[in-house]
Amino acid sequence: MLILNPGTAPNRTSIADLSLVEDGTADMISFGGLFVANPDLPRWLELGGPFAEPDSSKFYGGGDSGYVDYPPLPT
Repeated sequence: MLILNPGTAPNRTSIADLSLVEDGTADMISFGGLFVANPDLPRWLELGGPFAEPDSSKFYGGGDSGYVDYPPLPT
C-alpha cells in the first residue's frame, strides 16, 4: 500500500490530488496540516471547500491552540 503526500511547500495537497488514487498512482492521499485545520476534512472535500488554512506558527507549542480552535463545517 502506498500512502502519498504530494504537497510540497509552498503548495499543499489539494482535492485535485485525489486523482492520484483514481489513476492508481497511490492507494491513499495524506493531507497533513490541512486535516489539522479542517477536522471534518472528508466532508469539506466532498463539498469542494472552502478550507481553513493551518496556522503552523502554533504547531508544537505544547497547548491546544492551533489544533482545536478551527471553525467546524457549518450545519
